[in-house]
Amino acid sequence: MDFFQWVKSKDLFLSWISNELDYPVFFTDDKLRLIFYNKSFESFFNLRNQKVTNRLLFEILPQLNEKAIYYSKALKGEKIVLDEDFEEIKITPVSSEGRVIGTVTEILNKTEDIIFQNIFSLIKSFNKKDTKELEKEIFKSILKTFKAKFGCVALIDNGNLNIRHCSEPIEVELRKEDDRYPFYHVINKEKILYYPDMRKTNVRSVTLKTLSAIAIPLKKSNSLFGVLLLEFKERDPLDDKLISYLEGFSSYLSGIIFENILWENYKELEDRYRLLAEQSLIGVFISQEDKMVYVNPQLVEILGYPFQLDSIMDFLKIISEEDKGKFLHRIRVLKERKLDYIIDEFKGIRKIDGKEVYFELCAVNTLYKGKPAILGTILDITYRKQLEEELKKISNTDSLTGLYNRRGFITLAEHTMSLAKRLRKNLILIFIDLDNMKWINDNLGHNVGDLALKETADILKKTFRENDLIARIGGDEFVVLGVVEKEEDKNEVLNRLRAKVEASNERKDRNFKLSLSIGTVFHTPDSNYSIEELLEIADKLMYEEKKKKKQAGINNF
Repeated sequence: MDFFQWVKSKDLFLSWISNELDYPVFFTDDKLRLIFYNKSFESFFNLRNQKVTNRLLFEILPQLNEKAIYYSKALKGEKIVLDEDFEEIKITPVSSEGRVIGTVTEILNKTEDIIFQNIFSLIKSFNKKDTKELEKEIFKSILKTFKAKFGCVALIDNGNLNIRHCSEPIEVELRKEDDRYPFYHVINKEKILYYPDMRKTNVRSVTLKTLSAIAIPLKKSNSLFGVLLLEFKERDPLDDKLISYLEGFSSYLSGIIFENILWENYKELEDRYRLLAEQSLIGVFISQEDKMVYVNPQLVEILGYPFQLDSIMDFLKIISEEDKGKFLHRIRVLKERKLDYIIDEFKGIRKIDGKEVYFELCAVNTLYKGKPAILGTILDITYRKQLEEELKKISNTDSLTGLYNRRGFITLAEHTMSLAKRLRKNLILIFIDLDNMKWINDNLGHNVGDLALKETADILKKTFRENDLIARIGGDEFVVLGVVEKEEDKNEVLNRLRAKVEASNERKDRNFKLSLSIGTVFHTPDSNYSIEELLEIADKLMYEEKKKKKQAGINNF
């Protein structure tokens, strides 16, 4: 049986292909002559009213010449599937009585699938992009995918509807109780409402020349907080499949919007959110006009103070006498806006049991309900202080400088890194090498070398905070581990250190100058480096700086 006879025997089947399939399908015989094609083929290749039957396929469609090798494979019985941009081309061999007598080719449009994949890629990038930008991108992608003439997202705010996104300006005033528009009906029924032909309803469109619309409730935890409205030029443009896709995408969009709304509502209190930790680990308070407007239970537990804290000055009731002046000074400079935030340690006596406690106070200027306020955290560091005392007892300090030695530093640093990870705090490790120590010892004597080490230690103590870990971990090597708000803060710290070194070198009575080579590493709560690994990285960075100095001929002999 030749291919033409085979085609004639399938008359009913081919009639269905010709009239029902909305994508191009065509048949060729074993000589690659075009035997049959459907209506979609004609429109796709712009061949209406042309006689092309029984002509060679590549004469009719020279653009398919590059696929000749695949047609050869198909005539040998191999099924071919080709992915090309927005199309999938299937070339299937047709067999009769054990012999290949021709091929059938299908050209499938994948545009819709690819657009959906693009939207899913936006959703998958939730943790990689700024969520506000992602929200806008998903809204725009929905408009483009479903070919909407107009779209908007309206959020429910008491009796009003606040427009969050809108594809074009609108002049009508939207209210939740206004039953002329789809918003009212969606809010009351809390379900998707599709209007395939708005001319047959009493509901108005928001824009002119709109024939159909769909309104979708935006929910979070079964609570409706907004509506997505799309309007179309065409009548009845959405089938059940597209509506189900749209419902899924709207669900993702609503989740992102809801999270952004939460962030926006609390933004005034979260300008310095990096300074806060989980409430289960730290105490939190808000002070406004010297009055406590919020105190969490953990703060009371840490301080052991049985009465209500009415004022920020009530902290003086538990702070030890030697630290009261420091506390008053810190609060004063914060109130006067001389500093944006403060971080310091204080010793206190817990009233409920009389025990000595140490706590770290972090406080920042912010706004609360539109007015200036102080947002603060209290962390119990009594255990760390006890640990420091124990370290001193077992000689974990350097006898020459009074700093921690390597063993003492490693022990405390591991504890500090563990605590910082739980509290979501950033750390900076600074590795410092005192340049030219061999020259100082050889030419000026070891006594002068010891003085250079002590002088360096004193500069470090004056540069860094009391709660920063400072250690001498080798002959001329020092290291500092401290808490910072952001990576850029390291520049300020290093500039302060270099300024103090320069000031020390300006003394006229000295016969050598101090010079430091420095390597720094920024460590986030999500990093998994050990303290030894951080030291190794910082050490390499320090030697790179020392190498550059030598290449540039810099010395301070």
